[in-house]
Amino acid sequence: MALPATPPVDLDHEFQPVPFHVSVDVVGATVAVAGELDRPNGHHVLDGLAALVSGGCRQWTVDMTAVSFCDAAGLRVLLTGHHLARRHGCELVLERPSRCVHRLLLLTGLDRVLDVRPGGPVPAPAAGGQRPLPSAGPLRSARRIRAVPGTGRPRP
Repeated sequence: MALPATPPVDLDHEFQPVPFHVSVDVVGATVAVAGELDRPNGHHVLDGLAALVSGGCRQWTVDMTAVSFCDAAGLRVLLTGHHLARRHGCELVLERPSRCVHRLLLLTGLDRVLDVRPGGPVPAPAAGGQRPLPSAGPLRSARRIRAVPGTGRPRP
């Protein structure tokens, strides 16, 4: 079976890889992240957040507009940064998360742990003191592959 000449339009990932980059503004207490936030790159973000410790700002901002991918290691980096900020009496704010990051935060429930600001002013709490959550959209079902016991390889 041949693949179509043009890929489907509704894929969640970008086709052009974004080079990984972290920029730190100590005065503004902002760390801007671009590219893939994963295990090989996560320590760079933590280094940037650690640089904010001596800055004296009470709010640390992570601009996630240009993050093209985030995995479990990337989420761990964000949680570690959250705990680092709290240990120093500060608040960590995730500003303008990309679509993939925002969806991952919603699906894992971390949007209720971390301060996520998609842009603009912070929404007021809804009735009952809970903030409204946007829909994560439909989930795609995946085909389960059974592994051969003890090998980790798929069964034929």
